[in-house]
Amino acid sequence: MLQFFRSGLTSYFATALLGLLIASFALWGIGGDILGGAGNNVAQVGSEKVTVNDYAREFQSKFSEIQQQSGGEVTRDMVIDRGLTRRWVADLVQREAFAHEASELHIRVTDAQLRDFIVGIEAFQDTFGEFSKEKFDSIAAYQGYKPTEFEEFLRRDLQRQALVTSLVSSIRVPDAVEKTLTKYLMEERKAEIVTIPSRTITDIPAPDYETLQAYYEENSDNYMAPEYRDIRFITMTAKEFAEQVTVTEEEIEQALAAGPAATEASDTRDFEQLLFDDKESAEKAYKDLEAGRSFADLIVASGTTAQDAAVADNSFDDTVEIYGKEAADAIFSAKEGRYTAPIETAFGWRIFNVTKASSTEATDPETLRAEAIEHLKTEKALDLLYQKSEKINDELAAGAVLADLATALKLDLKEAKNIDRSGYNTKGDLARNVPTQPEFLAKAFDSFVGDEPVLEEMGEGDYFLLEVESIQPRALRPFEEVKTSVLDMWKADTRKKLAQELANDILAKAQEGVPLADLAKTTENAAFNAVTTTRIDQTGQVARDIQASIFELEVGHAKIQPAIDGNGFVLVKLMSRTLPQKDLPLAQSTQLKNSLAQEYQQRILTSYWKHLETTLPVIINQRAIAAVHNQLASREQ
Repeated sequence: MLQFFRSGLTSYFATALLGLLIASFALWGIGGDILGGAGNNVAQVGSEKVTVNDYAREFQSKFSEIQQQSGGEVTRDMVIDRGLTRRWVADLVQREAFAHEASELHIRVTDAQLRDFIVGIEAFQDTFGEFSKEKFDSIAAYQGYKPTEFEEFLRRDLQRQALVTSLVSSIRVPDAVEKTLTKYLMEERKAEIVTIPSRTITDIPAPDYETLQAYYEENSDNYMAPEYRDIRFITMTAKEFAEQVTVTEEEIEQALAAGPAATEASDTRDFEQLLFDDKESAEKAYKDLEAGRSFADLIVASGTTAQDAAVADNSFDDTVEIYGKEAADAIFSAKEGRYTAPIETAFGWRIFNVTKASSTEATDPETLRAEAIEHLKTEKALDLLYQKSEKINDELAAGAVLADLATALKLDLKEAKNIDRSGYNTKGDLARNVPTQPEFLAKAFDSFVGDEPVLEEMGEGDYFLLEVESIQPRALRPFEEVKTSVLDMWKADTRKKLAQELANDILAKAQEGVPLADLAKTTENAAFNAVTTTRIDQTGQVARDIQASIFELEVGHAKIQPAIDGNGFVLVKLMSRTLPQKDLPLAQSTQLKNSLAQEYQQRILTSYWKHLETTLPVIINQRAIAAVHNQLASREQ
């Protein structure tokens, strides 16, 4: 919802140099030495505090954007588990640090400057390009601010921009630097390459028994049998216990009364939208569509992106709330792949293109009943599981062994013979009835014979106990058992040695002046190739490791290296190198200078941030951050 507001506000931030600041910091992050303290606040930045409310507002804003982009598929736990919140905290703290420093340096923004800045932001303007107080207040409320608070937020942002601009705006890339880098990147090198594969070498004499036996002993680590163990164990899972419990009709009725009612089928729409300031512009675009111009072309022509123009999974009620009843009727009346006529909405004229029409299935009473029964059984199973675990801990404290526990609590005592760390037996088959969860197998191979069993958790809410009966240490497999494997590996190594000998012979002759092309012709299965490449060559004509060798060699020198696929060797010889004589075209030169300037700016801002991080100092409170996450999650539930 309110996608137009968000896209407008995002474009405002994207134009600020602060975006460069944040992009730079994303590469460096925040040091682990400052992650602690700050009292009950999320962070302490010099004399300023970043409160839990500041971070909650930041989290909600960023999380809403991600949900909009993902169609609601991204959850809070996902953004926390994947570390996105660390970036959000860094953004918030770094903004506050620069604002604090700007204030300390007496950088001020007058009311007149702030007013001119605000009225010039397109997101705050109406269809006539005039500042709209209603829009400003709506965006402020959506961001979690009162209007006066939002004004101060923007004032501080202008202060930050002024500081950042003063630090980086004067950076210029000297022509000499650009020319030197151009020569480095565009230098052309010609090389000759001979490939000597090993797998095609077939004239290998059959080895005798003594040769294979010696190879087996020299490479004994390749023929070791893993450690095997015999174990006994008990498992308790919620799924197993759920099959043992029953639920009454009264319990089912109570669960149905407390849960959601049966629902009707509901339709949703995915669509793209074009926004126009006036009716005339919208009607002109509509005529273009009718004349055969694609909706995608018009999106690009409007200055937006396909991502920003797309809206996913909107119900009829959602569409009415955002765009109005007339727009909703038109969108849900249009067929998939068709667009609507221009429609006047609260914030301008729009044309909608329906990209997907979906219908969710109705939830019938029988389905709700089955879900209620399953939920009740799971809850009862978890209660029973907890009761059993309490009894087991009591029995273990009294010195009970697995056999006694299994008998007393009516649990199955299972056995597994000769299993390795991955749960496989000596035949290479996965052992039956052995849990494959990492926690179980790790415990089985971390324990020793005679260790007392301990109740351990496995997965989500499942438990196990185990004891080790015997251990068969890692041992060398008998030669006769692995003879076939020894022969195959001996042949592979022999082929590789012969291929290397051929490569060494070619290298020696090449150094005497014999052309590589001639040597390749007289060497069976060898392949010759001549290439011309630059450091920024993206054609893929040679592998990256070979390209790296080409730019390491001196003219006339050669080297041998293993083939990247393990099949033999590659001989590379550098024939010549040529520096570019012409300057880059103006467009490419400008692009290169801009890239260099941005690199310099990022390095300066990163260094300045490290300075602020230490001198202010900056202290981050991870416990307060976790508390915000927990509070937001509890509200959602």
